[in-house]
Order: sequence, then structure tokens, then C-alpha cells
Amino acid sequence: MKIILAINSFINFKSSGINKLGGIEDSNLNLANNFLKLGVNVKIACKIKKKIKFGKLTIIPTNYLLSKNLSQFCDILICSNTNKYFNKQKKIIKILWLHNQLQIEKSIRKNELLSIFFNKPYCVFVSEYLKKITSSLYPFKSRLVIPNGCSGLFLNNKRKKFIKPIFVWTIRRDKGLSEIINMWSSFVFKKEPSAELHIYGLTNNFSKKILEYYKNIGIKFFGIVNKKILANKYSYSTAMIHPGYDETFCISALEAQASGLPILTFNRTALSERVVDGVNGYKVYSFQEMSKKVLELINNKPLHKKLSNNSIKLSKKYSWEIIALSWYQYLKKIELDYSY
Repeated sequence: MKIILAINSFINFKSSGINKLGGIEDSNLNLANNFLKLGVNVKIACKIKKKIKFGKLTIIPTNYLLSKNLSQFCDILICSNTNKYFNKQKKIIKILWLHNQLQIEKSIRKNELLSIFFNKPYCVFVSEYLKKITSSLYPFKSRLVIPNGCSGLFLNNKRKKFIKPIFVWTIRRDKGLSEIINMWSSFVFKKEPSAELHIYGLTNNFSKKILEYYKNIGIKFFGIVNKKILANKYSYSTAMIHPGYDETFCISALEAQASGLPILTFNRTALSERVVDGVNGYKVYSFQEMSKKVLELINNKPLHKKLSNNSIKLSKKYSWEIIALSWYQYLKKIELDYSY
């Protein structure tokens, strides 16, 4: 089995950038490295200028996929969120790995709709939610859900003995953030002035005066940071606040869960698939209800410990070793069917 995982983006393989990867790039790297452990011949293609080695992985430019007959180099081509590399390729298995919604209008605008109809790839979704909202008009050979995994950095993250009343936001979009800040300033801070809201993933555009005001009520901005810094912060934080808007999987929440953080979210999109209300977090229906759960987790230590332990326990089934094995078994089945 020879596989190429194709990503339609640039990856910075320097140590300063590798731990700041987005979810799609990080997932491809983790899947590839775990394929190697299973003895699979795998390469990653992304937008780089020349072929390089990254550990035991071979990384090739995506331009190779447009200029060469890939049947000489691979049996299976797995493309994340794009069909452009399937064109003109014959005698190989083509799999579209969907991490985000593939809207009809967008696929027409990006000239990918015809490619789907022509190539009829297999399709793997990262969540049941994503599978559900993807149009049935796409002529995929099959539709299967294989969730993303969680890296060992977070699965092996040890909880500190003393937990601080810190709640973390790690979304790279600001939708819902103004409501969370308002909830914090008007309710949480007044009830628990020692509690803090730490916001990662966003570049703030606030004046120094506003930032100072936020800091005085426990709201702090940290921008995009190395994942090791996040893992350390999770190890002594109380919970993650994640409204769950527009989430087709949400790796950041899984990483938090693996580190022992219950998730406070609304009952929507793919994130709700991994939050069991009252078991490893809470599904709430208003910001007012969310603020009450924040206070409950701060003040009820036995409850928090139970939810924290459950978060860790339930996240174990998302180790990349398990997810890669699911992929491997799926690909072996496809190879068998394809040979007939």
C-alpha cells in the first residue's frame, strides 16, 4: 500500500512553526506518522518548493501531483478538502478527506464540482455532523465517518495538583467572543473576581486602555501560541469555553478534553457529538446558563474532578494510533473492492 496525503496549503516544517499548525495540517502529519508505524509507505504533499525529509516522512511539493502520473508512485491519493489533484490521474484510488463543509456554490466557484462528478472519489468525513450537512447530490463512491485524532502531547498531558479558576478560549474566529466577554464582565467576574478567561488563537485589535480594563476583570489575550504552551496551560486550567459555532470537528476541544478540561458549549454542530452533558462537560442553551456552569465548576470541586476525569477517559478512543488503524482497515477494504 503506497499512499500520498495531499494538503492544499503551505506547512512550515521549522521547529518554530510546526507546533502552530492548523487542524488540517496537524491531522495529516499525525495520520502519516502513524501510517509509518503500521508499515505503510506514505508521503505528504503540500505547497513547498522542493522535496524534503521531516523525520522519517518524505514531503513532496503538490506541483508533483499535477505534473506526474501518480500510478507510478502511489496506489491511493487522499486529498484534504480539494479535488484538484485527482484530475488526469488514473489507476489509483481517490479519496476526498472532508474536514469542512463542501458547499455546492463554493465547489462551482472553485471549479471542483466537475472534478467530483468526473472522478467520483470515495469520501471520508471527520464527523457525523459534516456528513449530514454535505449535499447528497455529490456522486461519491461511498461516504464514511472517521473522526480526527488527538496527539500524544495532549493525551499524555498530566493534570497539575492545584487547579486554577482559568477558563480557556482557543478558537481562531471571534464569533461569539463578544457575548462571552460580556458574560464574563457582567456576571462571572462579579461573582468570582479570581476567575480568569484566557483567550488564544486571535490577534486582538483592542487599544491598550481596553486591554488593561479586560486584564483587570480577568480577561487576557495571548494570540496564537505553540501547542506545548497550550498543553501546559490546560494542565492547570478548569475548563474550556467553546460555543461550537460552525465546527465540523474541533480538534482544539479534543486536545482540551484529553488534558482534563470539561467543555462548556452549546448543543450544536460537531462539537456536541463529543460532549456528554453532565459527564465530560455541559451543553447549555444560553450565555446565562453557561455563566452559571462556570461558577459551578469553580465552586464544586468533586463535580469538576468527575467531569475532568471523564474528559480524559472518553478522549482516549481518539488517539491517533486508533484512528490510523481505522483508516488502514478502511483502505485495505477499498483496495480489495477496487481490485475486483
